[in-house]
Amino acid sequence: MVDIRHSFQAWCGPWQQPLARGCTCLNLVLADDTASQLQPNRSPMHDKNRNDHDPHGGPGLRPSASLDPSTGDHEWTRRGLLRGAAMAATAAGVGLPPSRASAQTMPGSVFADDPQTRALAARTIRRQASQASFLAFPSDTQEINADEQRYDDLRGSFSKTLPHTELGEVQGDAYQSMLEALDARVPAGFEAITVGRDNDPSRVRLANPQAAYAFELSGLDGNASRIPPAPAVDSAIVDAEMAELYWYAVTRDVPFAEYERRNIICRAARDLNQFSRRDIFAHNDVGDVTPNTLFRGSIPVVGAADGVLNGPFVSQFLLLPFQLGQLEVDQRYRRVARGAANQFLTRFDGWLAVQEGQNPNATGNSTTFTSQSRYIARMRDLAEWVHRDYPLQAPTQALAIILGFGDAALDRALPYLREVSDTQSGFVTFGLADVSNLITLAIRQALVGAWFQKWACHRRLRPEQYAARINAQLRGRKDYELGLELMGSAALDRAIDEVREVNCTPFWDDSNDGLLPMAFPEGSPAHPAYPAGHSTSIAAGITVLKAFVDETFEIPDPVVPDRYGHRLEAWRDSSLTLGGELNKLVANITHARDAAGVHWRSDGVGNLIGEDAAIALLADYSLTRNEDIDGLTLTRFDGRAIRIVNGEVFYA
Repeated sequence: MVDIRHSFQAWCGPWQQPLARGCTCLNLVLADDTASQLQPNRSPMHDKNRNDHDPHGGPGLRPSASLDPSTGDHEWTRRGLLRGAAMAATAAGVGLPPSRASAQTMPGSVFADDPQTRALAARTIRRQASQASFLAFPSDTQEINADEQRYDDLRGSFSKTLPHTELGEVQGDAYQSMLEALDARVPAGFEAITVGRDNDPSRVRLANPQAAYAFELSGLDGNASRIPPAPAVDSAIVDAEMAELYWYAVTRDVPFAEYERRNIICRAARDLNQFSRRDIFAHNDVGDVTPNTLFRGSIPVVGAADGVLNGPFVSQFLLLPFQLGQLEVDQRYRRVARGAANQFLTRFDGWLAVQEGQNPNATGNSTTFTSQSRYIARMRDLAEWVHRDYPLQAPTQALAIILGFGDAALDRALPYLREVSDTQSGFVTFGLADVSNLITLAIRQALVGAWFQKWACHRRLRPEQYAARINAQLRGRKDYELGLELMGSAALDRAIDEVREVNCTPFWDDSNDGLLPMAFPEGSPAHPAYPAGHSTSIAAGITVLKAFVDETFEIPDPVVPDRYGHRLEAWRDSSLTLGGELNKLVANITHARDAAGVHWRSDGVGNLIGEDAAIALLADYSLTRNEDIDGLTLTRFDGRAIRIVNGEVFYA
């Protein structure tokens, strides 16, 4: 176990009260009605850029073309701000106490700003951040696909927990009651939604639709997030995604260590290469899905981030031991049993009950575990990890592991490294409390953006619903005109075999063909698919972490689990960087939800919402610091390096 006490001292040492000194962190404009407008010494970003939407950069990030730290605003200091605030207060007739110079001659005095000056400065900072967010708010509306309008039977729309027909279609009046509640935004309206199994006290409830309309007091407003419209239910992208989901379902127990030599993995890669939209998958240099790229992470409109295709499948941050205070954590987890016992929703009647809100866990139909704990060594292990995690878990573990690496893993620009400051250490700012708080704020704010997209915009169906449409087509009950490329694929054939094996079905019984074996008894959560909440929250938390670390730092003594997850072995095939393994952690958490069957690959677009939210939050908080720092730097998922300083984001 790595001793991380030194790093904790560097990050969260004793709370000290240094004297105020000149600061380069503030680029403020007094917003008081009585104050004159002050301008910084460097060229401001043009307002026209604030409303531009860069599909890679995200809304609300206020980017500038470049930043030369040597020309930064070194004359714009907090003391200058306070002088300006004092002048504004005087002009407004506000009485001020004696000046700091005279106060310093008084016994027992403290070097504090007078209340009026501080209040004006605090308001100025908040107003500047608010005005920047206002100017950056996208003027365009969020684009959606037309599935909800195209289909009277709502074949492409989310409807879990609402009443359904025997065919598995949502009842139209119930769906309309949900739409009316979302449109009115009145709390009582959400209580009037028509639900299924309303006499079942353990029934599953809709997951927080009112969060779509929550506001933020910092960072990026949730309704300012913008993503591409969800793929249409009858699109070639969905065909390819569903094929991948079927392959996930039948390969969950294959160890990652055997991907290169297992026939079923090679067969899956060959099959996915037959789809016209194979480009959505992680692939090699010539665009082919291979056993080495199969199921690895990629982000819509971005592709695979740096490091995701390098090294072991599982990120070092889900393998290495770490400390939480006095608690030493060896990352071995309860192991889910193999096979049929943990393949769920493979019977249509059980599937339909769950769609109407039945909670299988309440009836004893729960995940079966072995008596052993193992390292994450196969897809089923990853899927169960994201079944029982909480939003802060992965970023918190990553932070603890990084602290164990010592100061060498941290960004050299941070003000409280031992080589930078001989007298101070960080805690409340540029320390553990600061980073933990920013991670928490970023995750919550990003999730508001995801919930806005889920409930107010797309309302995309879950894969388990789509599989029931395929079931109806295969049985001749209804032709939904779906799966043009999927029908007849090796993925569908193998999934049908899996369902029949799980159910011990006679060869003539096709009643459950096409259903998607799920890793969770309850199937998906009770909120729409697009975008994925896990993909959003993990991206937000890790983007904050990136801003405080040296992404080029090479992880010492990397490891890989053995075939069965009994032990960790040394990884020597290639070096693994901190930034690359953080990106891989984002990919693991994102696509493990796909592996469970609860999300589509394209739902991973939440990575972009999370990244945007974190950067906007960091930009706002960069206005608040007293320390002398040239800015926080990080590399976005698309490979572009940025610097965040004085409330703005600059691209290298």
